Amino acid sequence: MQLTFIVTIDPVKGLPLLNVLIHSLNLQTRKNFNVVFYNQTRFDEDEWLERIEVRPRFDYRFFSIDRSLFLGGFPLWDLYTFHRMLLDANLLGDYFMSMHMEEWLDVDYIEQVTRVLKATRFDILLGHLCRTDIDQALSAEILKTCDSSDLSHYVRRHGIRRAPHWAFQRLPASVIGKLSVVKQNCQTLIDFNFRRSLTPTPNGYSSLTRHYEDLYFMSRTFACRYDWFLTGRQMFFEDIQLCDIPGVCELGAELRGLTEFPRYFNRSRIYHLPHSKFYYQLEDKEFGDALLELKTDDRLLLTLQEAVRMFRTGRVSLHAALRHTRANAEGTGSQNLNYRYHMAALEQARHVSP
Repeated sequence: MQLTFIVTIDPVKGLPLLNVLIHSLNLQTRKNFNVVFYNQTRFDEDEWLERIEVRPRFDYRFFSIDRSLFLGGFPLWDLYTFHRMLLDANLLGDYFMSMHMEEWLDVDYIEQVTRVLKATRFDILLGHLCRTDIDQALSAEILKTCDSSDLSHYVRRHGIRRAPHWAFQRLPASVIGKLSVVKQNCQTLIDFNFRRSLTPTPNGYSSLTRHYEDLYFMSRTFACRYDWFLTGRQMFFEDIQLCDIPGVCELGAELRGLTEFPRYFNRSRIYHLPHSKFYYQLEDKEFGDALLELKTDDRLLLTLQEAVRMFRTGRVSLHAALRHTRANAEGTGSQNLNYRYHMAALEQARHVSP
C-alpha cells in the first residue's frame, strides 16, 4: 500500500515550520509513502532546498503555482484544481492526505496507519491531529534527534504525546467567546469519553458521531468515484477539508450516507505547531489593489473583491470580511459553493452508478 502526503508550502508561514515535518518524515519507521510539495511562493525548487535546514530523504515531487496567478507577492491558490491534476496524472498513492507545513508526525505514524487502512479499507480515515504549544527553541531541539527511537523518546519525555486533540479549542479573550468555547469543549469531552485525545484501541480507530478535524486520508478510488475534487470547478482560497458546518456546508451527513464516517485513526498522532496568521487576500495592499483591478466573472473572486471593499471602507472587521468570503447570505462564499458543487457531483455519481 502506497500513501501520498500533499504538503502545501504557503507564502505566509516561515519555512522553519517545514523542517520539523520533513524531519519527522525522514525518521518514519516505514517508508511506503511519497510526498508532493505544492509551492505557493515565488522561489523555485533549488532555492527552496537552499532555504530549508532538513533535506528530504524520501521520494517527493515539487510543483510550483503558475507565476501568472500571483498578484504582487501572493498567489490566487486553488487546492482543488491541484488535487484534481494529481489524480488525473496518476501521481497519488492508494491513500493520500493533504497537510499544511506546520504539521508533523509521530515516527511510527505511517507504519501504524498503514496497518489500519490495510485491515479496514476505509474510504476516509481522519488523522488524529493534536494541538501543541511548541516554540521555536523546542522545534530546534526536535531537529537534533538522530533516529526514530530518539525522536519517539523526545516526544514522550517532553510531554508532547499528551497534546490535546484538535477538537479542543483554546479559550479566546472575550467572556462571551470563552463561554461558547467551554460549552463546545464540554460536548467534545463527552464525545471523546472524557479524555482530551483519542485512546488507542486494538482495531486502531475510533468511531465518533461528529467530525472534528481537517486532516484525513482519502482513498484514491473514493475521490475518483465521487469526483471529490470537482472537475471543471475552481475553488480559490478554499482549503481541502471535509466541510461540515451546520446550515452552510453539511457534507458530513452526505458522507455518512456514502461510507463509514467519521472514523478516527488513534494509534499515533499528527502534531500542529502554533503560527501567526496573515490573511493576505484581505490585508495585503498590493494584492488587494491588483485584485480589485482584475476583470473576472468568477463567483469566488467577485465575492473576494466585495469583501476587500467592505474591509477597506471600514464597513466590517477583518474577520467579518473573511467570513463573507467563506459563507454569506447570498450563497457566494467558498464554503457555500463547496457544498453546492459537491452536492452536484454526488448527484451525478449516484446517477451514473450501476
